Amino acid sequence: MAELCCPQCNSRLLYKDGLRYLNDGSQIQRWLCRNCGFRFSENRNSFKNCQTNNRSDAHGEKILMEVQRELERRDAGATEQTADIKGKILGFLLHLQKQGCSEITIKGYNDKLKYIAKHTNLLDPEAVKEWLAKASMSENSKNNYVACLCSFYDFLGVSWNPPAYKKVSSIPFIPTEQEIDILIANSSKTLSALLQLLKETGMRVGEALKLKWADVDFERKTVRVTPEKGSLPRILPISDKAIAMLKRLPIKSEKIFPSRNVAQTVFFRRRKQLAMKLQNPRLLKIGFHSFRHWKGTMEYHKTKDILHVQRLLGHRNIQNTLIYVNIEQALFQNTNEEFHVATARTVEEACRLIEVGFEYVNTIDGVHIYRKRK
Repeated sequence: MAELCCPQCNSRLLYKDGLRYLNDGSQIQRWLCRNCGFRFSENRNSFKNCQTNNRSDAHGEKILMEVQRELERRDAGATEQTADIKGKILGFLLHLQKQGCSEITIKGYNDKLKYIAKHTNLLDPEAVKEWLAKASMSENSKNNYVACLCSFYDFLGVSWNPPAYKKVSSIPFIPTEQEIDILIANSSKTLSALLQLLKETGMRVGEALKLKWADVDFERKTVRVTPEKGSLPRILPISDKAIAMLKRLPIKSEKIFPSRNVAQTVFFRRRKQLAMKLQNPRLLKIGFHSFRHWKGTMEYHKTKDILHVQRLLGHRNIQNTLIYVNIEQALFQNTNEEFHVATARTVEEACRLIEVGFEYVNTIDGVHIYRKRK
């Protein structure tokens, strides 16, 4: 029997490409040519130079070849459509880059558009609307997808009537300090240093990941924050603990921390491990931004100064900061706060109390009264 070869180019370099099942219950081998990429199926007597007089075999092979050609035409059409969609997404992302959008913003658009294209025809607005209506996601997520699609279709010049999904406000999850410290203490040196900075400063994780070694003043114990998402630039104090953790890190480049993808992957994996080990599902709800929410809430609880919290977090609009007033009141409304009380009669005594965290309350009979939460 002659050796099997490709009917397209006569090459004998072939891969097995699964089985085909015929109407009579028999099966035949499918092949893929490594030389030209042609896919074909062998019949029971399809070796080269081998003749057959079996008319049913010839008829079955003819039908099989017609089905094969149809599948190949469909595959080719799907490939062309996929390439067209990928090209349009790429053009849109380049447009966003030229418009000055950040890398994180561009990645968000890219992820959303690719996710939609995976489930429906991205270039058909009506099909996309139908998919969104049936998708099992929150109203906020659907609202974000619609905003992304509006920008994408506007870039393509495609008109559509976007569905209306209302954004539902929600209260952010505020972990306890103990839960935050558990994550910090049980992470790698690099991740724990990143989390400690997020805890102490309340900066966004994107701002932290942009930090360069030149942004840290080890002598003055401060860090210079380059803002993102419209925040204000600021210089924030850090503790001796954070300084020590940073000094333990190797200096491999001008940036202190790895990329966002690496940081997220390591953090999510460690968080899941700790949640299972400690049987605490609350840990799974802690994200990088939870550290910022925790810092804003605790800082307002400590100072009751909303302007101070606004400056710390870099908010341009104080309306973004006021949420921490409501959170603080809700979290601490049922707690009986205890204070250390001290008095001062001279300026020197008052300065010493302020330096260690006491705040002025009142003056009675010439004596200045200060307090500090226990």
